[in-house]
Amino acid sequence: MGRPERELDPGSGLIERFAYDLRQLRVAAGNPTYRIMGSRVGCSPSRLSEAAKGLRLPSLAATVDYVRACGMTDTAEWERRWHEINSQIPQNTQATREPEPSESAMADEAHSQEQRPRALWRVVAVIGTALALVTATAASIRATGDAVPDIPTRCRSPVVEVRVPISVQPCVEVTDGAVVTSLALRAVQAVDGTVAYVWLYDIESRVPLAKTLRTCELGTLTAGQASTCGPFPQEVPPGRYTTAVAVEPGPRQSAPPHWRSGATGTQSQRVDTGP
Repeated sequence: MGRPERELDPGSGLIERFAYDLRQLRVAAGNPTYRIMGSRVGCSPSRLSEAAKGLRLPSLAATVDYVRACGMTDTAEWERRWHEINSQIPQNTQATREPEPSESAMADEAHSQEQRPRALWRVVAVIGTALALVTATAASIRATGDAVPDIPTRCRSPVVEVRVPISVQPCVEVTDGAVVTSLALRAVQAVDGTVAYVWLYDIESRVPLAKTLRTCELGTLTAGQASTCGPFPQEVPPGRYTTAVAVEPGPRQSAPPHWRSGATGTQSQRVDTGP
């Protein structure tokens, strides 16, 4: 068994809070070992472990690797938060900032990636072939004029929100011609007075659809308690959509505090709706 990680106090400062949230993200991903996480993104386990120690701010590259190793493909919010914290650290305070990887370290990681088993590429090839067959079949269905069935529910893997210790799983589906948004939640630790915001994000125009914004006041949740927000059927034009969500401390507002044109939030998988 490896040595347990030291306790972190999220109230002791920006860097320790950042490390604490990284660890919560790992818990929500099923608490994989750092060796497994490293194999997912092609970097050393020690680099990922160091990023969550809370002794100094990890490099941006290490942060992105950690987040991706936990199953998140959208790292924009974590990158934004890293830059915010980094801007508040004096540039001459070396002890609190992890240096970017050296050229030799980057070369070692590149070599490690080159040595991955070729079986991985065979799996990729098989998946690509399967996707091509699915696409061809769907095209054939449309060409023959057959009815296209409702799109099944598409959810992303649960992830822990940045601002509150709640794991979220946004979902999207098409039912009876409507795009349906929904959100499953689970408290990582006890929370009180949080609010969930759920909306549709238009992938093609890259904007949130303000008219689809819905909110849910979550009240008090104990550690491990589950909750839901939705489902919310939405009448929208044909297009490509995801369910986007944000969970924020209360009180409830008319829109998420960081709402802006192009806001993405944490997103579900996408659905494509035809004409």
